[in-house]
Amino acid sequence: MNWTPRPKLLLTAFALETLSITWFLKIPGWAPFLSILYFISGVTIALLLLAFPAPKLPKVSLRTLTEPVTHYRLVAIALTGLALYTWCVFWFEEMPIDIYNADMLPIIKIMCERFIAGEHSHIYDTIPSIWHGVQPIYLPTMWQPYVPAIAMGIDMRWVIALALLFAFGTFIALYRPQTHRYLSFLTAALAFLLFWWVVADNTAGIVSVAEEGTVIAYYVLLVLALVSGRPWLAGIAASLCLLSRYAFIGWIPAYILYLILEKKGKSLLWFAFTGALCFVLFFLIPVGWSTFLRLASLPGDYVAFAGRVWKDSPDVFKTAPGFAWFFGPKKISLLHRILIILSFTLPTSFVLLARRRFNSPNLPIAALKLALVVFYCFIDVPYLYLFYTSSFVSLIIITLLLRERA
Repeated sequence: MNWTPRPKLLLTAFALETLSITWFLKIPGWAPFLSILYFISGVTIALLLLAFPAPKLPKVSLRTLTEPVTHYRLVAIALTGLALYTWCVFWFEEMPIDIYNADMLPIIKIMCERFIAGEHSHIYDTIPSIWHGVQPIYLPTMWQPYVPAIAMGIDMRWVIALALLFAFGTFIALYRPQTHRYLSFLTAALAFLLFWWVVADNTAGIVSVAEEGTVIAYYVLLVLALVSGRPWLAGIAASLCLLSRYAFIGWIPAYILYLILEKKGKSLLWFAFTGALCFVLFFLIPVGWSTFLRLASLPGDYVAFAGRVWKDSPDVFKTAPGFAWFFGPKKISLLHRILIILSFTLPTSFVLLARRRFNSPNLPIAALKLALVVFYCFIDVPYLYLFYTSSFVSLIIITLLLRERA
């Protein structure tokens, strides 16, 4: 094999990306510098992906299911689940669901209770019991996964635990230490570092107070769908992602443009059909068209919201990556305009330029990575828990790429 430094560069960029949102944050005053490091490392990953052959998912058959390595992976996933369970029990007791810890899950809980009670037209009504009438803003696939847990009367955060187990379990299922052991060891070490930070350290509150675990699972599924080459699955996964957060909304037109340029009309039709079907099933049927129009206008309220956060919780901007700190409270509108412009123009421009020069089969996932990095770095309010979705995307892609280099 003709060995090149690209895998090393890719893993180095991933290491810097991971460290900049985990242990480097322990260094006081480093958050602004880490914002730049996170952005550069993320963009570097997106560019380097273009230099690799297309990753492939491992084939699953009756023979592979009976192999010892499959049993080892299942044991590793089970042990990961046990560790996750243990830490979840600790954090659930340490930080109960309460608006004074964080109001995201309490709001989602009431939305789910309204859904269970059949009050579908009132799911997005104001909630008088929280902050004297808070307006729910969470998109459908952000709150819908918690409905079964609330209906059964169990802690809704176990849904987050299952979502994280899916994400880490996917890594374990794809991890192949036989290929390039040195790089594979570093990949496993970074995955463990990410696991320990998210689950055991819990600085970002993903396990205890944030709802981001389900979003992470959606994006992991999207990566798997894109790599699998199944456009119908990509449409479903993309809908789950888009109907939870707007983070990659600029990637949608970029991916459609890619399919058009590649003359993959059938794939485009499947992607559009399953995506539209999910939109109807998860959004229009449960909450209706009027609610969709109301939520579609939400990004216009983010500037005012960011201003309130600057006033009430300025430490948010000093302790997490993101360029909002450089703009300050007086230039929120400028930051928001840059966010919108770059989110919609960069992924599409990237597809046009990179396709002409590289014509890489990894262009869709590279554009996805770029879209996430740009969105979260320029987001109005850079809550720390938001930044891990992009890192999980990196982890799964890099694990697949190193696995395939035999």
